[in-house]
Amino acid sequence: MTDTQFWIILGVTIILFVITWIFLFNPFRKFKAIFKKKTLAEEKIAIIQNIIIALDNLSNIKRGATIILDDIDETNDYIADYEYLNSEVTSNLITNIFEGVNTPLHDGAIVINNGKMKSASAFISKLSNKKVPSQFGTRHRSALGLSEVTGAVIIVLSEETKNIHIFYKGKFEKINKSNLFEKIYEKWVK
Repeated sequence: MTDTQFWIILGVTIILFVITWIFLFNPFRKFKAIFKKKTLAEEKIAIIQNIIIALDNLSNIKRGATIILDDIDETNDYIADYEYLNSEVTSNLITNIFEGVNTPLHDGAIVINNGKMKSASAFISKLSNKKVPSQFGTRHRSALGLSEVTGAVIIVLSEETKNIHIFYKGKFEKINKSNLFEKIYEKWVK
């Protein structure tokens, strides 16, 4: 065996050892977890910003919307007849879905899960039995019902009143546009 062959075999052995060690022990896992958490929070902040822009657009043209923020697929048992999307969450897409009464996806809710718009035109099958304000329609009653049985955050824009309500853990509150970001952040990101 020549010196050149020795060094090539030694180099390949070291490289294979390092690759095996990385795959088996993954010393970078802790660092990835730290950065992934930051990335997830930043991703959610971007989604919230897109939601707020879309709600403002829809409010200006007197259209309603229901947006479900579900991180752990809790809502699957209570949602029916949806169109699977698996798309990026953008304000333009949200606006486009809800803006037209003749568009096939405008009825129902959109579901945002794991940083993606998972589905649109989703019908919530769980209505609340609680007494709700008289101005609440089916959109609000179904959002309240879903919030009673899941940990999802549901945002509802009323097309009649332009009011925005957040439904979470069986409760709801009317939100001003000025503190909408903080309220969604508090319930969904923290």
